[in-house]
Amino acid sequence: MKCQIIYAHDRDDSSLVHKFFRDEEVAMREAGIPTSLSPSKDAENLILRTYTIYKEQDYPADSRFVDSYKVYNSYLDMHLYYPHIEGLTMDTFFADKLDGEVEAEIKRRGWKKAFIKGDFIALEHIQEGLSVWPDHSFDEMMGYYSKFGVNYFCIREYYEPERLEEDHRYWVINGKIYRNNNIIPEVVREAAKRLSALGGAYYAIDATPEFVIEVNPGESSDRHGENSAELFASWFKDAFSL
Repeated sequence: MKCQIIYAHDRDDSSLVHKFFRDEEVAMREAGIPTSLSPSKDAENLILRTYTIYKEQDYPADSRFVDSYKVYNSYLDMHLYYPHIEGLTMDTFFADKLDGEVEAEIKRRGWKKAFIKGDFIALEHIQEGLSVWPDHSFDEMMGYYSKFGVNYFCIREYYEPERLEEDHRYWVINGKIYRNNNIIPEVVREAAKRLSALGGAYYAIDATPEFVIEVNPGESSDRHGENSAELFASWFKDAFSL
């Protein structure tokens, strides 16, 4: 067996694939791609599909996984991948706390608003706009971020929602870029070229035709509703020659 996709198990029933990935796992099997909840002895390479992993001790130690935790984390923590896409995305600086120095730097840059993101998570899943300063205070944000163990912050130039309306997810799998309509903006091609230095076998780039918004590791990224499970499976089959 050349390659096998390993899926996270359901939190309530360890004999089942996690509900988030069930349709996808079925599509992979129907496409002839070996899948399992645990690695087979005869698999040469392993591809992981799981929920977000924040600690190295929670990442599988098997050396056959095509991405190590270090590589995975390089596409998760913005401060690690930002230097590779600087100039292709929103202007960003970093700080280990939100205080007067951060406010002064925002003002020095001439920004009226800033989007404050934890290194690996924002607050938009709690409330839309909760990550936007000065609409919400640093103290309020830090109160939420502390619950997620965030201790490093990405302070980003704020873009109005209208500029993000053409946001799409592009998948980079084994060096090939995929999207359902096969239209790949030049900014995405350039980002993928630069991000290849991090060594990831598969990851996602969220971008408009004009700029990159963020990057995410392929292990834990949503395929997005616009991409059917069958289409997603065909990309992996093509990219890895499965």
